[in-house]
Amino acid sequence: MYFFSLIKKSFLMVFILAVAVNLSAIVSAEEDASEKIIKVIGTGTIYGGNVAKARDLAIKNSLVSAVALTVADLLPLESMIQSFKILNEILYDNTSDFVKYYKVLTESASGNKYRVLVQATVSIDAIKEELISVNIKVCKKTLPKILFFIAEQNIIDISPRYWWSKDLTFVKGYTEIAMTEKMLKNGFSAIDQKSLVINEEFETLKDKADLSNQDAVSLGAILQADVVIVGNSKAYIAPNTMGEDIKSFKGTILARALRTDTGEEIASTTQTAVSVNKDNIAGGRDALSNAGYLAGSDLASQIAREWHEKVKKSIATLVIIVEGTRALSNFVIFRAELDEIPGIDSQQTSEMKADEATIVVNFQGNAKELADALMLKNFESFGINIYEISKSHLRIRLVSS
Repeated sequence: MYFFSLIKKSFLMVFILAVAVNLSAIVSAEEDASEKIIKVIGTGTIYGGNVAKARDLAIKNSLVSAVALTVADLLPLESMIQSFKILNEILYDNTSDFVKYYKVLTESASGNKYRVLVQATVSIDAIKEELISVNIKVCKKTLPKILFFIAEQNIIDISPRYWWSKDLTFVKGYTEIAMTEKMLKNGFSAIDQKSLVINEEFETLKDKADLSNQDAVSLGAILQADVVIVGNSKAYIAPNTMGEDIKSFKGTILARALRTDTGEEIASTTQTAVSVNKDNIAGGRDALSNAGYLAGSDLASQIAREWHEKVKKSIATLVIIVEGTRALSNFVIFRAELDEIPGIDSQQTSEMKADEATIVVNFQGNAKELADALMLKNFESFGINIYEISKSHLRIRLVSS
């Protein structure tokens, strides 16, 4: 815990110095689903009277800050700590790939400092794609945790194989591996069966390759999954051939997704894919993997759409006015801890003054429930005073300990 605390503090210092040291003030930000418009102030130091070079540095620093603020809205603090080196290389060193447009609104020199107020349009989609390409999960909080129950039968298998069987030696089939890979890339998280403790709940299911909805939901709830994906896949030798050796193979999968809290079916898919190979086992494997990837893509789209619709109905938009933000590191920690509260769908800093910031939050609950959740947080280096609560907003003061 102490080691993690040191890492967190070190990260905050690196983040502030490497990214936000040139950010004198965040004026405002607004966004839609694919891009964010941010106004930031960047600073450059004038050396040897070279104002032009200082101006260029100020602009560069402001664009780094704009990209960094966008990333902070997409990833939790722990992910940013673990991936900071990668983020620095793929994002902060290549802002031109993610800033679609920018303009200098105003600029001024003060002593040996040159400051610019820049309005930057940052591509959220481009940043998400880059993060996904290096296996960094995006917005994982807003999507459910998945547990797979896929029974698979390859060409040489006499009967379906599944991880909850008697011998427990079969963990994941080719279909499930491909489905998991695709859904992880889309921001979902999956429960690894290797980490599960097998108990008496499994005893009645060990002879069932095809689980009922009730069995899957009951077991998924025990194992703390939000959604279970239940189905079966099979590989066949297809009729097409080429010469004497080359054969074609067909893989099929039927799967359905169920919520563990209600038992409701929220998605289903049937996919077929073909592969070509000389070897029966390899051909069946490829066909199953291809079908699994298609199924994962289809289910990810359906589940995300359904999940967001359900969540959206219970979300309230609240305004948090935070005083005492002059200590930027405290404000960064506050935002990171706020982001970890269950029910927070998104947050956006809409205005920042000298010692006060306004955060717009989408929260599954009301202002009092959010205040109660904040009171349970341990901010270590400071405390909070929630001195005003209304239907639509909170007023909070950050107090040094």
